[in-house]
Amino acid sequence: MPRTILIVEDDKQLLDSYKELVETAGYVCLTANDGYHGLDIMSQQVGVVGLVLLDLMMPGVDGLEVLRAIKTNPEKYGNVPVIVLTNMTSDAVIKEAFDLGASSYLVKTDIDYEGLMKELSKYLGE
Repeated sequence: MPRTILIVEDDKQLLDSYKELVETAGYVCLTANDGYHGLDIMSQQVGVVGLVLLDLMMPGVDGLEVLRAIKTNPEKYGNVPVIVLTNMTSDAVIKEAFDLGASSYLVKTDIDYEGLMKELSKYLGE
C-alpha cells in the first residue's frame, strides 16, 4: 500500500508542485493550505498519514504551533515524522523546530527533487 504524505503549505503553486513530485514518486498525497486544515486532516486520518511536510510561515496558525500540536497529542494526530520545509534559516527557529520534535528541517531554496525524495524515503522506510 502506498504511504500517505500530508503537505501543509499555504503557497498554492508550491503546494501543487510538491504534490506532483510526491505523487510521481508513488506516494498518496493529502494537502492542506493552512495549519488548521492540516490538523483537521490529521485528526481525521490517524493511522493513514505516514509523514507530514510542514511549512512554517502560514496565516492563522504557524507551522511551529502545528508541530507542537502534533507532537503533544499523538493520540489525536498520530505519531508521525514531521519534515519542516521552509525558507526560515534562523538558528533559533531551527532549534525550536527540533526541540518540538521535527524529524528533519529542510530549506526550500536549498532542496532539489532528489534531496526531497531521499529525505521522504528515509522516514517512510523505503
